[in-house]
This record gives sequence, structure tokens and C-alpha cells, in this order.
Amino acid sequence: MKIILISPSPPLRGGISDHNIGLYHKLSEKHDVEIFSFNYLYPKFFFPGKSQTSSKKDKFKNTHYTISSINPISWIKTSNKIKKMNPDVVIFSFWNPFIGLSLGSIAKLLARNMNKKKIISICHNIKPHEPSWFDKKLVKFYTNTFDKFIFMSSFVENELNEFKNKFKSVVRFLPFDIQYKTSYDKIKIAKEMGFSSKDRIILFTGLIRPYKGVDNLLLGTKTFLKKNKNHKLIIAGEAYEDTEKYKSIIRKNGIEDKVIWIDKFLTHSEIEKLMIISDVLILPYKSASQSGIVSKAWEYNLPIIANNVGGFSECIINGKSGYIVENNSITTLEEKVNTYFNSNDKNEMTKFILSNKHKFSWEYYISGIWELINES
Repeated sequence: MKIILISPSPPLRGGISDHNIGLYHKLSEKHDVEIFSFNYLYPKFFFPGKSQTSSKKDKFKNTHYTISSINPISWIKTSNKIKKMNPDVVIFSFWNPFIGLSLGSIAKLLARNMNKKKIISICHNIKPHEPSWFDKKLVKFYTNTFDKFIFMSSFVENELNEFKNKFKSVVRFLPFDIQYKTSYDKIKIAKEMGFSSKDRIILFTGLIRPYKGVDNLLLGTKTFLKKNKNHKLIIAGEAYEDTEKYKSIIRKNGIEDKVIWIDKFLTHSEIEKLMIISDVLILPYKSASQSGIVSKAWEYNLPIIANNVGGFSECIINGKSGYIVENNSITTLEEKVNTYFNSNDKNEMTKFILSNKHKFSWEYYISGIWELINES
């Protein structure tokens, strides 16, 4: 089967690119797969980070870098090139309204010559985390062409109802290689990073953005950190906002020696090391759809404490694989942290995660694609 993936690819960095490469590798085991990616994604004024690409500038194999998010001519050329390949299936990835115009236009051009049933969209998000006035029109424009969708949470699936009345969809958690075994040694890594064998680590990792609730994280752990000398909080990720308001909370509460702040975009190996040395991941998000960091935590058997926003409660089973905090409550977050570290819950939660990883397998995820393709 000839399959086309339309999504960011390396050297473009980030979770969408990572997911696309994982999907490429799995589909390529049995099918002829090619990728169409961007040669120009976000205008500099629109992108809050330091770089849109990874330090390694190598292009990915079997990838055509033909799409400019702001150049309609590139959309026409891309659709024409795909048509000549006569693919059996075209799978788009959508994550932000900004790219809705470019990818939506390519989809519409393809639908004129292809069986529309063979055009599918993976939707990492429907509504953006930080909305603007033009979002709804761009989302509606993009989704209008598609009848079949893959979502990573029922929460995002339900958001589509605001834009479409009829569609077919499947929900599959963001996948990872459930057979993966790390080669890193926890004790050795912790020592290299300056931690002792007695230290217990609370982790927050990901891009630092207002909706992710880093202020609530600090307020919800400050008392616990001050009372427990061997417990540390790591905040790791590139900041897409001014972090002074967070640093002010740290100084005000006298926990400078308890908070390790790593302000950079993390490589895969850096994230892996942090996951391995940590005792719990906290996601204090004020709003969410779903998050790739949840799958990462499952990959490394790491329990999660998260606010009940977006689709978190679908894959974080309260009391089984972590705790769910209601109403963005800082008091409840503090209670959950205390409970976690003063019980045997970590061991029981790790066992639960190990026995339920199949829900995050690539095989299960791709079965959703075939389910949509084979529907009449």
C-alpha cells in the first residue's frame, strides 16, 4: 500500500515531528511510505521559542520538504506531486489552527482527485491552548474536508462536534515502543546530575507556558519541599514566557535550594534520564487537550499527579497509575504529594502501568488507522 504522511519531520523539532517519525517507521515495516513536510513553518514573530529546528539539521529519509505555511503556490505544487504518486491513503497531522489554512488547502486539492474516504486526519488538538480570534475559522476550514479522524483523547474528539456534525473517528492514546528497555543506570545518572541515592525527585518537564500551571506546581509543593530535606523539584523545559513570576515564588518561599530549573529544549536522552531518576511526574495544567509527556511517563513506568483537565483522566487512572486533582486545587495537589511519598502507592502504581502498557502500543494505535480505512 502506498501511504503519504503530511506532517512536520526532522530537523523540525517537537512532539508532532517525533510522532510522525514513529508512525513512519511502523507503517514502513509493511508499506511504501513517504512524507511531505514543511520547508517553512512558523514566521519568526509567531514562534515564541529559540529555534524551530533541532541542533542536528539532517533531513529525514523519504521526506519531501515542499510545504510553506504561508505560500499558496507551495500548497498547489505539493498536492500535484502527491496526486502523481497515486497514494492509497493520505494521513494529515493537525495540531494548531495556524497550519489549518495550508494543510486544509492541500487536503481540499487532493479531495478533488482522490477518494475522500482515503484522506484521514490525525488531530493532536482541535482548539489551541492559547486561543485567538481567528482560530475557529481556521479549524472549521481545515476539518471541513475530512470525514475520518484519529484522536489521542475523547476530550479532543468531543471538541470537534463544535465544527462538524458528522464524522467517523477512533481514539488511541499517543503511542510508544512498549518493548523499549533503557540502557541508563538510575543510580549512575542521578550521581552524574548531582543527586544522592537518598534524594527523591518530583519532576515537571515540557515547554514552560502560562496554561501549564508552573505557579500552582510551586505553590502546591513548597511546604512539602521545605519539610522534607531529601526531596527536590526539577522543572525542565524551554520557557515560552517570562519566568520571573515563577522565580519570585521560589525566592519568596525560600526553596531556592530545593528547585532545580533547567531552562532549555530537552533532547530525547535528557528527557529519558529525567524520567528514570524521578519518583513522580506532576502536570498542574490549568487547561489541556492531551499531552505527549503522559505517554513518556508511561514509557518509563513513572506515576503522574495531574489536574483533571482535558483528557488526562482518560489515561491517568486515579489511584492506579497516579492521582487526579480536581478543580486545579493547590491544597489537593499538596495533599496528593504528601500521600504519594508517605505510602506504598509508587510501587503499586508502577505495577499497574507495567500491566497496562498495551493501551499505548503502536500496534493498537495503527489498528485505528486500518479501522477507519476499511470503513465504507
